[in-house]
Amino acid sequence: MAAVTLMDGLKFDSTVVFKHVEDFLPSYARPRFLRIQVCTFKLIKTKAVEQGFNPNEITDPLYFLNEKERNYTPLTPDVFDSIVAGNIKI
Repeated sequence: MAAVTLMDGLKFDSTVVFKHVEDFLPSYARPRFLRIQVCTFKLIKTKAVEQGFNPNEITDPLYFLNEKERNYTPLTPDVFDSIVAGNIKI
């Protein structure tokens, strides 16, 4: 998982980020999950590890690397359940 903070006035563009990741990172190094932090305080690492990628535990926007759709797709509770059940491969 990568945690990022957007600069003021910028919006997250999942397609642009996917293209950048695809162009510059080998497949094994691509972040499978992105957490968009909405504030500038540093995320405490142990807290992030405890929360994992469960959208029921995290209030920040979460996305997962969706290679089928070639973008980062919002990680909703339903999508999370599908990933955990093995219906969506990451």
